[in-house]
Amino acid sequence: MMIEFHHGALCDKYEDQVRVQGFTYGADADYIQQIGDNIIWLWMQDIFTDSVYDKVLQRFQKKYLTNRKYLKKLEVKE
Repeated sequence: MMIEFHHGALCDKYEDQVRVQGFTYGADADYIQQIGDNIIWLWMQDIFTDSVYDKVLQRFQKKYLTNRKYLKKLEVKE
């Protein structure tokens, strides 16, 4: 399963990005979005260096964004 994400203050929310790809986070969407927003904020405030930011994003993506525990296949209603 290959899912693509864009990170940044001007990017679409993670829920919107996964819906386009046929998935949803359901009730966990706001929780996951808050974590992502906080990571980006810490980087923008120069609390995270670029290398730390990259490592944190990789860990965030592995633990939350592409984890099947949170990611559910979007049901198509006919």
